[in-house]
Order: sequence, then C-alpha cells, then structure tokens
Amino acid sequence: MKKTTVLWTLTLLISLSCVATAGEPANRSGHSADLTLVPRMEAPPQAATGPQWKSRDEYDAYNAMATATDPDKKVSLAEAFLQKYPNSDFKSGAYLAEMGAYYQLSKSDQAVDAGKKVLSVDPDNLDALAFLSYVFPFTFRGTDPDATAKLSRADSDAHHGLDVLQKFQKPANVSDETFKQYVSTKRALFNSTIGFVALQNKNYPEAITRFKAADADNPSDVYAVYRLGLAYIYSTPPDYDHAIWYIARAVSLAKAAKNPAGDEINTFLKRAYVNYHGNDEGLSDILAQTAATPEPPDGFKVAPMEVPKTTGNANIDAFNTMTFPLKLGGEKAQKTWDALKGQPLELAGFVDSVVKSPDAADTYLVRIDILEASKAQPGTYDVEVKDTSQPKVTNLSAGDPVRFKGTISAYTATPSLVLSVDGTIDPDTIPDAPKAKPKPPVHHPPVHKTTPPSS
Repeated sequence: MKKTTVLWTLTLLISLSCVATAGEPANRSGHSADLTLVPRMEAPPQAATGPQWKSRDEYDAYNAMATATDPDKKVSLAEAFLQKYPNSDFKSGAYLAEMGAYYQLSKSDQAVDAGKKVLSVDPDNLDALAFLSYVFPFTFRGTDPDATAKLSRADSDAHHGLDVLQKFQKPANVSDETFKQYVSTKRALFNSTIGFVALQNKNYPEAITRFKAADADNPSDVYAVYRLGLAYIYSTPPDYDHAIWYIARAVSLAKAAKNPAGDEINTFLKRAYVNYHGNDEGLSDILAQTAATPEPPDGFKVAPMEVPKTTGNANIDAFNTMTFPLKLGGEKAQKTWDALKGQPLELAGFVDSVVKSPDAADTYLVRIDILEASKAQPGTYDVEVKDTSQPKVTNLSAGDPVRFKGTISAYTATPSLVLSVDGTIDPDTIPDAPKAKPKPPVHHPPVHKTTPPSS
C-alpha cells in the first residue's frame, strides 16, 4: 500500500493560520397515543336556526355513522351518507368522522384528505385545523415536488387556527379549567406547526419564538422541545447552550413518556454535544437537570472543546486544523469556510459506510472516519466523498482503510461536523470483489449416549 499523503494547496495552508440544512433525525414515528383530536361524534340535535335535517332518514343515517365504533364501518357509513346526502348541512361532520376513522386505521394520507374536505365545507373547524397541524410534521417530506406549497398550506392553516381559537367562546356547560386546557392544547399545536414550517424555511428566530410559545402551553411535548433545540443549533452562529439544553430536555421527556423517539433524539444529542464539547463528560448531569426543570438555569453554559492537540498522525492533525474553527460557528467559521471551499484535499481514513446518493442513481457516497471518536461510533463519520466514477466502491466494507482525493464542496456543522468532497477513492485501496459474508455456524444436535440396562 502506498504511503498516506496529505495534500493541501499553499492558499489553503496560509488561510488556515453554512450552517447545516434545517433537517432533523429521520424519526417520523410516534404519533402520541394520548392525543385525542377527534372526540366521538354524536348526532347533532335539531335546531330552530342553523343546520337543519332534511328528513328523518338523513338523521338516522348520520346517527348510525356517528355512533359506529369500528373505523372501517364508520368510513363506509360516512361515504354512503355523503353519496346519498351530498347537500346535507352536516356534510362536514361526515368528513370529520372519516378523518378520525382513517387516523385510527393509521391511514394518514386519507385522514389528511378528509381533514381538508372538512375545511372545504367548514373553514373554521377547529378539530380539522388542529388535526392537520398535528400530523403535518410527521408526514411532510422536504423532497416532495410540492414541498413548498405544502409548507405554505400548513402555515396558513395553523395561523387560521390561532385566529379561530382566539374568537372561540366558552360553552356555558364547560368549566373554566377545561376550556383553558382545550385552548392551550390547540394553541400549542398551531404554534408548533408554524415553528416547524419556519424551521424548514431556515427562519430560525421565528421557529424559536413559536416553539417557545408551544412549550409554554404544553411543556410535555417532546417534539416541540426537540425542534426548539434544533432551531437554536442551526442558527447562525449556533447557540449550543440553549440547543443542548432543549434537546436534552426532549430526551428526558421522551424517557418519561416511554416515547421510542427518545433513542434517536439521544443519539443526535450525543453527537452534537461531543462535536462541540469534545467528549461526553458532563452530559449525564445535563440530562438529570433537564428531567427536573424545563428551562435552563441562569448562567447555563456548555464549555466548548479545547483546541485539539497535535497527535503525530498526519491525517488526524490535518483534519483537526481544517475543521476545528467550523465547529464553533461565528465569523471565524465563515472565514475558514471561505478559504476551504473549492480547495483540493487528499487524506486517508477508514470506511464507515457506502450508500447510494439520493440525488443521482450512478453516484455513491463513501463515508469515511478520520478521527478516533468517529471510528468508534458506527454511523458517525468525518468525510463524505461523492464518487461518480467508481462502481467498485460498493466492494468496500466498514473498517476498510482507504485514501481519497477531490475538491472540498460543502460541510455540515451539526450534530457532528462532516466535510463533503467531490472526488474519488484511490483505486489501490478498493477491493476487486466484495468481502465474502461469513457463513453462519452449523449447529449439530447433541449426541445422546444410551446407557445399557444393568444386569
């Protein structure tokens, strides 16, 4: 194998004496089982004014649909009602029943469609507005061709929900406490969705404002608190003190609620904390603090890592020199990146993984560990080489030593710093064939010896 080389241009060396896209871990599971958005429908009473039943049959058909407990049957009866009574004054109620039934059946697309139909008939329906706001962050995909339109619609619905909620009058037979809880829960949903849209649009100050409002109304919402932390960490420059606190708070809330999303959030938290602090010392104390109180105490600080010491390993020292200023954000990070972008780079490391690029079918992303901390944690890597010309890179396996060269094209600073390189893997470090998978061990049945009977 050739000796490892570290190639920098003179400009890069002299200049060294973005923030990540507002995404989040790909957790989309965990619709709260405790959140009841659609109460059981009861047949509306006949009123002297307002909506009117046009016949006894219409009333009976609606009542059968409203009182059905099986969600499949409820959908069937709602469809039958809508087909038979297309001009019913209670059309929105049938769509609302479908929305709830589809949600019970985990058919989110159909539930969302039904919710939109409720609003087409009854634009001020708070149940539909709240439901659409609740499910949107779990169903939205930034890669959808109509993602911008979906964000705009969600933002509009949530703002309208706040307007309707502000005008909503307390029914005479409802206690003040019950009404207050109803309003605060829905207000938290609407603000959280507005914050989510702002997060996707990289409007971090607006996202922080909205998530803090949602947290004030519903301090047990794991996702609002987690996304509040994301808004702080993706700000320019990143606010690691508030980011670490609120993401840790989300982990504590998830653990208390036994929400499975907590594991993924905790992984993100650890990567962000180690990336900024240098190791995980002190993180357990922060988690313990966040379990007891929702807000950071006065003067709470996460100490940044010390300037990395020289290790004697050319690859590690080169990588640390390049990237350390990027981790801390601010003006120095921007100046460092201005000097790095477009510069040639040649380093060596160890394969973390090889995946197909989501942007092009013939492109592979070779993810490489440079630092020991990344090498010790699968899924955490330091460099991502975008390779478009070497199909044999799929022969590489985790842990394989490689050399690469190319042009520095981008970076992300959180939750851990990753340098993106448009380039190639040294052919000498690519196996001609993939490693053979080890055969599973063969288990032979135990041999039972037969003892002869005594004479």
